[in-house]
Amino acid sequence: MLIGDELKAIYLNYRIKEIVPFLIKLSPKEKKETAVILKKFLNKDWGHNHISMLATLACSSTQEEYEKLASAYYAWPIHLLDELFESYVPGWMGDCALFLRSIDYLKVLEWQQKGYLQLNDEVGAQLLSESITTHHTSEEILFTHPVTLDSHLWLMFQYDSSISCHDQNGRNWKNIFQHYICENKQNRSKVLESCLKAINLNLSKDHNSWFLELFSHLEPSSREILELQNHLFSVFHSPQSSLFVPVLKIINRVITEEDFEAQDFLKSAAALPSVQAKNILNSLLQTLDKIAGNDKRYRDEICLFLLPVFISKDAAIQIKAAKIIARYGDPDSGNIKIEIQSYAECLLSDPKVLLKEFLPDTEINKFHEPAENEEYTAWCISEPVSPIKTVSDFILFAPRVFSNNDPNDFDLFVDALMRFNTEISKEQGIRLEPAFKAACKEKGSVGMHHLYASFFIKYGLKNGSPLLNEARKEFPDFENWLGKRTPLIFKAYHQFLSDIFELLKQGKNLPLLSVPDHTPCWIDIRMLVDKLKIYQDQKIIPVPFDLQRAILRVKKEHLAESKKYAQKELSKEYFKYVEPVFDPEYFKDRYEITYLEGSFARKWGIRKIYKAYVAEEVPEMTVTIENKEIPEEAPLLDHLFNSYHGVYDHDLIRILYTAPYFSGSVFAKKCNETLSNAVNQYNSRTNIEFLDAWMKLDLPFQPVHYLFLSAALFSKDKTLSGTAFEAILHKIASDDFDMGTLGIMIGEKINFGLVPVKRLRDGIDRFIGLNSSHNRAFEKLLISILKTIDHPVFNLKTILEMYYELLQLNQSETNADVVVRLKEWENENNLKKMIIKLKTNERKIV
Repeated sequence: MLIGDELKAIYLNYRIKEIVPFLIKLSPKEKKETAVILKKFLNKDWGHNHISMLATLACSSTQEEYEKLASAYYAWPIHLLDELFESYVPGWMGDCALFLRSIDYLKVLEWQQKGYLQLNDEVGAQLLSESITTHHTSEEILFTHPVTLDSHLWLMFQYDSSISCHDQNGRNWKNIFQHYICENKQNRSKVLESCLKAINLNLSKDHNSWFLELFSHLEPSSREILELQNHLFSVFHSPQSSLFVPVLKIINRVITEEDFEAQDFLKSAAALPSVQAKNILNSLLQTLDKIAGNDKRYRDEICLFLLPVFISKDAAIQIKAAKIIARYGDPDSGNIKIEIQSYAECLLSDPKVLLKEFLPDTEINKFHEPAENEEYTAWCISEPVSPIKTVSDFILFAPRVFSNNDPNDFDLFVDALMRFNTEISKEQGIRLEPAFKAACKEKGSVGMHHLYASFFIKYGLKNGSPLLNEARKEFPDFENWLGKRTPLIFKAYHQFLSDIFELLKQGKNLPLLSVPDHTPCWIDIRMLVDKLKIYQDQKIIPVPFDLQRAILRVKKEHLAESKKYAQKELSKEYFKYVEPVFDPEYFKDRYEITYLEGSFARKWGIRKIYKAYVAEEVPEMTVTIENKEIPEEAPLLDHLFNSYHGVYDHDLIRILYTAPYFSGSVFAKKCNETLSNAVNQYNSRTNIEFLDAWMKLDLPFQPVHYLFLSAALFSKDKTLSGTAFEAILHKIASDDFDMGTLGIMIGEKINFGLVPVKRLRDGIDRFIGLNSSHNRAFEKLLISILKTIDHPVFNLKTILEMYYELLQLNQSETNADVVVRLKEWENENNLKKMIIKLKTNERKIV
């Protein structure tokens, strides 16, 4: 019988007793043949059982081959493995964690004792760490084989393992170490030292944290801490900052001891003052205060050492640092005076007063003078958009339309196609093949790219391009592009392109009316009039959606003069096409004001977020908006206002640029889908691009714009949050931007627990003190926030500290409405001191 047939017979009839004799008799060549059979059938036709897995183990020539074939199989028949290993053991078995982790640790050591394998150190550490979850007692695990105490126990300190695991009864390695140390069966000093050495290997976050916890669990004495202090100091070089506070607490116990190496500590902890984590800075300042109080030799050095702490904008941190310098620093020390001036711009008002002896009078009394007539800075300058001028330029331009994401590319493409339609010869059509290839690559995409690719492929098929015969199979007919769930705005664009195609079929050479002539998407009404005149001269009715989109993109500038120009150049019939541009009531008479002004209602609620099958309830704020059915011949705005779902990423920017002045529904979608709560925040890159695209429009702010901006400010993505704050700075001097309205929306979110105060602090801290207009604007923002908050929220003290600092910089009095709020909160213990300061608002100017 052939090897394959024999193996199949054993497997299919489950003749378990025959598998080991069968495997033992195989020659190396026959094992290779068996491995080929296993590769063919395992994980496909055959299921995993004792027979197939024993065959896989015996016939895999390498560990990699075995791991590729084997699943995580944990039901090994040990007696059959013993029988197999008496005759044959794979040479790679001692390194294979996948196999050995499914075997009892003590059994593996028994095999090693018999010479079947040489256990890999890392695998040995892993097996021992997991052994406490078995039925064996701790005594059996540790003392059955000498190699456990001599080697494997210490390997757990050197390799990342499962040492933090525990069994169902709560047995864990911390208690095991403690127990055997107490019984003098383990070397306490070696365990303590090994813990710190394990941390400094920096294998993983969990590994480091567990060994520091073990070190603390063993309650080292002051003498033991001093003996290991240099190992403790080394932890400060770890990238894992969560270790710093526990280590500082351990060190604090021995600071006053004679053998404490303060100089070595300061060298090792040199980077800590620059860390912005409040808990780390608090612990560090406590340690430095204790060192300075205990040993005069280090006082000046400590005063210089802690100066980077002032980068933090936390008032309590700065005050603590300033008190240490004021208490221990020498006011006559030129070195301290020089260095501290480098941080003068970072100092808040109260720390400045505490450090008055170290600062020149000009710094103590320094307040930003109000700046008059600060100019509003545009986010970007609108530039002319040049149309494609020749057929050759169009041939070079066309391929990039389907690979780039410039919102204007599609319009320039269609415009050129319309104007050069009759000029593109058969030879030039062949040169369009790179463009057709680029369009064909969009077969798996969705949205605008796929729609325009389908349109262009239809154009190519009409002109007989042989390249597109295959594309016909993979792309739907352009006429059938629409689906049941296609967003209405895409239906509008599909109709728009269908009408354009009809003009192309008629051999017309006409300009696209809705192609922008200025970035990012604006159309000059005079240029639109000139294009309409071409349609008028040829007596052609414009494509409805093309005309409507052009009207919606007209920049509202110089309309009085432009109206006269339009009346002069166009007949009454064609002038009617542009009348909406000059009639401010035109859209108000046809659409709900909610959509035109972006003043949607907001709904507050709770959303369930599932993490690892556990439901977590998080607060959520959504915009109340829904899709409505519209008639077939509805205008473009109806399609836009009712395309709330199904538009994503770069297409959302194209839709934003469809009707810039009426983009409220687009923002409502963005808020609801990616910024509605603290957890449901994704698509950060596209959110940033969307924010940038919107700011380029330089539009008057609507309520939904403030809502979007307030959500972006609190994004977990620092780039999006930073961009949102930059947007505020660009709008501060703009007449259409109201910082108070933004503050109300932020205050409402803080009230509801939707956003954390800390992110507000992190964002504003970077801009406080930059110039007087910023300071005044942020004071107004905080006043609005404080007036809106109706109960003591978490971290409210942080907002009050920022507000107090801005009052000092702006030399302002506490707002009367804020004073009313302060009276409501005056019984809150953590707010009392700050409320007194705000109520009195005394200037500590020397």
